[in-house]
Amino acid sequence: MQIATVSEVAPDVRNRAGSDLRQAKTIRQSLLADDAADGLTLTVNRTQWQSGEDATSTPRHRHAFQQIRWAETGRINYEPDKYIEAGDIAYFPKGAWYGPQVRDEGISITFQFGFNGEKQHGSKFWDQYQEAALANLKARGSFERGLYIDTDPATGERRERDSVDALYAEQYMMHTGREFAIPSAGYDAPIALHPPAFDYYKTCDGVEMKHFGCFYDHPGPDGDIRLGMVRLSGGTFTCPEDRAHVLWSLEPGLVIDGTEYREHTYVYSPRGESVDLTSTSPVEAHLITFPRLD
Repeated sequence: MQIATVSEVAPDVRNRAGSDLRQAKTIRQSLLADDAADGLTLTVNRTQWQSGEDATSTPRHRHAFQQIRWAETGRINYEPDKYIEAGDIAYFPKGAWYGPQVRDEGISITFQFGFNGEKQHGSKFWDQYQEAALANLKARGSFERGLYIDTDPATGERRERDSVDALYAEQYMMHTGREFAIPSAGYDAPIALHPPAFDYYKTCDGVEMKHFGCFYDHPGPDGDIRLGMVRLSGGTFTCPEDRAHVLWSLEPGLVIDGTEYREHTYVYSPRGESVDLTSTSPVEAHLITFPRLD
């Protein structure tokens, strides 16, 4: 289990203007991360977006991994004239196009996850291959405005790719010897959800839940990502051990193993572990249940 409380996490001030992958200046906090034994790779980051010349912009692109974004404050742009409003959440399916986007206000929480190289983080890909992969890419092309530009070896024509995905493809080839492929989109576009529009139902004394949706970007009966909320008012909710979960509280009073936590506490319960949650006062919490492929 991992627990991170926003107020206790030191920010990482990132001045990335003119960097290889993204043009951005952000204040970012890394909250949770895991490279699990079943192939799941997960990162959870909190980002304070800057305005004016420090705003972040990215071209239209897509990824092999899945994302969830929650707007803690402000409104978070993800396509022209489309925003995740404060308190709302959005699901970004793998393979689905989004952008161009300009992020110049608010604070967002971004969950990125995938299996077996779809999302690359940690020693398996990022730590071991990043420096060499960037050198290889620079020898064959250039990074410009969030894009990687090179010549397609099959056609001899100029091609443009999202810079992150170009790096992922290079690292994946170095690690596996196979081509990295972004799958066709099963869902056409990101899906914005409005949590207040959904109703709670009682599951037991002192525990209520509401569900926003299940999305199947992976095959199998347990291949879905599940989004919802739980409300605690004296009861106990258990994150079961059959899947990985992330939960974050909106009010103070969440209790885990006898310790009380303040609002905006993030809890990661990996597969194979269970965690009991209760509260000293009414607490609402978002809940994500991650897929399993076996």
